[in-house]
Amino acid sequence: MADVQLSRSERQRAAYLKWRDVAPGMPADLAMEFMDKLIGGSTIRKLTSGIREFGPAIVSYERFKKHCELDPEWGAEAWQISRKNCNAGKSARFRAMTHCKRGHPLAGASRYQMDGYIARHCRICRAMRARRPAAVTSLQKAKVVELLKRRTPISHFTSGSGFVVSHVTFTHLRQVDAEINSLALVVLDGAVARGQKLRWSRLRNQVRREQENDYFKIRAMLPAGLPGRDDVVSLIFEDLLTGTLKREDVRSRIRGYIAAHNQTFATKYRKFGDSPLLSLDEAIFDDGSGTRGDNVSRGLWD
Repeated sequence: MADVQLSRSERQRAAYLKWRDVAPGMPADLAMEFMDKLIGGSTIRKLTSGIREFGPAIVSYERFKKHCELDPEWGAEAWQISRKNCNAGKSARFRAMTHCKRGHPLAGASRYQMDGYIARHCRICRAMRARRPAAVTSLQKAKVVELLKRRTPISHFTSGSGFVVSHVTFTHLRQVDAEINSLALVVLDGAVARGQKLRWSRLRNQVRREQENDYFKIRAMLPAGLPGRDDVVSLIFEDLLTGTLKREDVRSRIRGYIAAHNQTFATKYRKFGDSPLLSLDEAIFDDGSGTRGDNVSRGLWD
């Protein structure tokens, strides 16, 4: 025989008769059953509310609270387990989702922390929203017209601190509003030339920085106590510019440049003062044959 559905008043009468003449709190066997269900993953709300989706309540919330007052240790343990189960159950439906509400897969969804929990956003939906122009208020439109009349660069009010509308929305405004489009064309006039000028200035600065970096790299290859290090670097740069020396061969040929510099200026034999020694075979005058050795009047040990 099928179970007869009881009316609300009949259920309340049955509950009253069940707990009539029962001491405050919960009996020991019921408290044990209550704790077992909590350990199994349930919560205090599910076990005491009696909501249809949770099933009939084991005990009323008032009797549960009274039992917690009578047995504080049991109550503290019950609340701790219930909170843990509640936190574990939060957003369980969203964690189990494999597709967004529009049917896009969430396998590659972007994740970030928001309000203490990890949120997922569908990349396809975000890309669709980024390509969709937003609604523009009359105040925003007037602000855009004012900035364009001042010939303000478009990037100044479509991004950054001076943001008014997104670039997608501004492009849509140009398509539907002839005045904004004409003002934008005035602002964009010569933008290509300015962009090329900026591009080439950046390239020149980059080449200059690379040359400066090469200078310091080559200078670091030379001995720290070598006089005339800049002269050696200049010789190396001359050969690099003329093509007689390749950049990858500088380190292997650095000793040859140092030897050539020492042979020319004889700095290796300096003994006194800060000026380099001069060769005695060097001609005194360009148009004469007399050397410095011809004018020596004293010997080395005199």
